[in-house]
Amino acid sequence: MKTLFIDTIKEGIHTVHKNWQLVLVQFVSMFLSFASFFIIVGIPIAVAFIMFGLDLTEILRLKDLASAFRGSAGLLQKYFGMAVVILLSLIVYLGFISVLLVFTIAGTTGIFSRTIKNELQAFTLREFWAEGKRLFSPVLIYTSVIGAIFIVLTFVLGIFVGGASTIIDIAKAQEATLGLFLGVFFFLLLLSLGLFLILITVAVAFYGSAYLVFNKVKAWKTLRGTLQYLYAVPSAVGLNAVLLFGYLFAGFMVLLAGTLIALIPYIGPVLLLPYQIATYFIQGYVSLLMLATLFCYYYKTGYVAIPLEMEPVTVESPVIAAEAEPDISQQTADGQACPPGETDQHPQV
Repeated sequence: MKTLFIDTIKEGIHTVHKNWQLVLVQFVSMFLSFASFFIIVGIPIAVAFIMFGLDLTEILRLKDLASAFRGSAGLLQKYFGMAVVILLSLIVYLGFISVLLVFTIAGTTGIFSRTIKNELQAFTLREFWAEGKRLFSPVLIYTSVIGAIFIVLTFVLGIFVGGASTIIDIAKAQEATLGLFLGVFFFLLLLSLGLFLILITVAVAFYGSAYLVFNKVKAWKTLRGTLQYLYAVPSAVGLNAVLLFGYLFAGFMVLLAGTLIALIPYIGPVLLLPYQIATYFIQGYVSLLMLATLFCYYYKTGYVAIPLEMEPVTVESPVIAAEAEPDISQQTADGQACPPGETDQHPQV
């Protein structure tokens, strides 16, 4: 199993290096997400402030901002139009980045699937655009389903946390030792449950994307097939956990290095800007590596080793095929077959 994991990670690295342009695509997508905030949200808000006569230099100070929002009801009534502009700008911005993110994921997963199946020799923007358009709707529906499931699980976990807190408070009122024991017990239990739900949700999201792209099925069938695959191949969850913790560790090291650079006297703040740009490339590369590795693992253990439901193919045996063929010797000279039990009555020349 360890050897399989290592070989799959190597294949994932090879897949990413073969499509290294996707790192640039991820960076451009991230840059557009940040830049669009200032264009879609910042400019309308600035125009609204000017139109409604607010002093931007005064409102930027925390003390004046706190005093301005003490009477929030009066402020909302006075500047209702500005509130509508801000709300609409945020809605448009969220819609834009959602479309951009889903299109990027769709194009990336399509390129990875074709590379793994050796259907794509080299990366091109034309192929990326075509895969993004082809897979946009399925990926959007599936990610929406996974997002809704994650919200429901978070809500249920929150209910469990509230119930555990109530039980602990009641136990503390009866006996402090019992309350302490239950506090530690429920903490470990809910922590384990939360980690398990996060791992399963992330695994369903990533492997579900692979299932969707490779098999070209609908969202609900993808969810059911992914759960069946994870139940049949539990090592897939283990690989996902290893890659997820590796991703978090890489992010922690990048953050730690950035903090140390910022502490350097004089040149630290100067070096921080190019380092921050470099971290975007590192983050994009590591996320693509994780996605490509999981796609390769699914292709090995799910798409090939565990075939999907296929329509039965009827293969005729040679005996049946021979019986189905017409007997040429029983045909008459004019090309018509004789009735059963009769033979050719024409004289032979």
